[in-house]
Amino acid sequence: MGSATRSTRARPEPARFGRRLPRSFYARGTALVARDLLGKTLVYDGPAGVRAARIVEVEAYLGLRDPASHAYRGPTPRTAPMFGPPGRSYVYFVYGMYHCLNVVTERDGVAGAVLLRGAEPIAGVGADPRGLAGPGKLARAFGLTTANTAMDLVTSPLTIREAPPIRPSRVARSARIGLRQHETTNKPWRWHVIGSPGVSR
Repeated sequence: MGSATRSTRARPEPARFGRRLPRSFYARGTALVARDLLGKTLVYDGPAGVRAARIVEVEAYLGLRDPASHAYRGPTPRTAPMFGPPGRSYVYFVYGMYHCLNVVTERDGVAGAVLLRGAEPIAGVGADPRGLAGPGKLARAFGLTTANTAMDLVTSPLTIREAPPIRPSRVARSARIGLRQHETTNKPWRWHVIGSPGVSR
């Protein structure tokens, strides 16, 4: 996790984005954080310049309580970021081709993460929302890989910003995507913005 050793000194903030979410936002129940991330702005001031998008689809994974979570069987070198502190990234590689960005939640020592599944472009990621519909597409558009795991979202170039809340009437909740139909995994822990083209299919 080379990114964990990077300097945490924040760069000058891109002027057109809102304030960074504080650590306290992430240090809550995973399902609460997941719902509240809808509408927030993901920003990466990385090597290719500033990239930003509005989060429109998320899934919650509840660590040791959730058989579908990578952290279900306890910490490993790969899943260590999921156990805290909150407000960090957890990026994993899947199917030999996709990177997926997660936001670490819960108090320090308690595993939890929110998978960012879809977003709408704001800056630097193209103009077609379908290019950010799906966790693999989203991470690729932002240039994120496992080298970006354990980045501090409160202080590093990868961050999430305040934005106007999404009206409850525009939010739908459902079972998570791509999991076996089993009572312990098929929970209604997916939220998305109704009608957004940035939502995965």
